[in-house]
Amino acid sequence: MKKLLLVLTAFMIAFSVNAQTVNGLQLEDIPAKYIEVVSTAKLFKPFQANTYIDYGQISKMKEIKKGWILGEDGKPTTFNGAMGVLNALEKKGFVYLNQYLVSAGNASVYHTLLENTNYKE
Repeated sequence: MKKLLLVLTAFMIAFSVNAQTVNGLQLEDIPAKYIEVVSTAKLFKPFQANTYIDYGQISKMKEIKKGWILGEDGKPTTFNGAMGVLNALEKKGFVYLNQYLVSAGNASVYHTLLENTNYKE
């Protein structure tokens, strides 16, 4: 009985790790068919990316925090560049459609369009 309880506990911990949310929703539960992921390099850590997801919930720039991908601790998740974000979302059921880069001065902003295969109308 103790072994079964130990296995169940380990199983639950394994699946609760990497529980990421956007605007209070699990990534898999985003209520939109398409999303846009916007990634910029961190100022002093150029190989890490600040990222937010826009699925129509952001109406003003001051609401940008509604798009942050939050970890279990409630803090914004850091990814290893735009490809790190893409790979993490692919594991959550999103399919790559298109990506384009916007450059202004020394800053580069990656806009990635993804299809949410978890979406149900």
